[in-house]
Amino acid sequence: MKRAFLVFGVIAALVSAVPASAQLIGEEREEKYIRLPHRFHIFVDGGIGLPTEPGLFNDYWNTAFQFTAGAGMSIFPWLEVNANYCSLSFSNNSLESKGKIGYTGVEPVEEGTVHTTMYWGSARFIAVPKSRTNPFVEIGVGYFSSSADDLLISTSDDPPVVGGVLRNSMESVSGMSFVPSVGIQYELNERWGAYSKYTYAINFNEDFAPGDLLLPVGATEKTIGDSQIISSIVVGLMILF
Repeated sequence: MKRAFLVFGVIAALVSAVPASAQLIGEEREEKYIRLPHRFHIFVDGGIGLPTEPGLFNDYWNTAFQFTAGAGMSIFPWLEVNANYCSLSFSNNSLESKGKIGYTGVEPVEEGTVHTTMYWGSARFIAVPKSRTNPFVEIGVGYFSSSADDLLISTSDDPPVVGGVLRNSMESVSGMSFVPSVGIQYELNERWGAYSKYTYAINFNEDFAPGDLLLPVGATEKTIGDSQIISSIVVGLMILF
């Protein structure tokens, strides 16, 4: 719930940050942007990626930095198509994980980072093509892969692992991604643009099971997996050609 409030709070802050002066642009200057439509663009963005589903992924992994880069072209004034590359690494919450594993010794929980990479193509539908400030809806479909570093507890004398190492692993998964988003973009000048957006990425593979990294000592039965869902809020820059 706290993460949900954080998402909506940041979205509100980003939207309010769009320069109010955009509403006061003179008609002559606005016409200049209409007469100079771009055909191609390159973009980069960064922000926060929140582990959303499955439940254990949300509870025992931390928010990640999300980096995205890509390029695209304008098909119509109201439609752009883009190719996107995205990378995230979710570090494990070691304090919470120790309790879940059931380890009571003094040795720390180490590693357990979940790495996700996504590639997708998207269509961005622009609400008001002749305006300098524009809300948009974007729909993307592509491919993802997720893997994890082994989660470790090294100990020599603390139960329940005496004289050894607790090592839990998660199977790597991959599959199709569905990446819808909503946002707002703003043309800074004839060659630069900025945008912010909220994305709800669904990575379809029911074998994604981060809970396998949290199995207690001696457990032999794997956890039930589910599709990976990542919510994110990013801000970015575009170079227009």
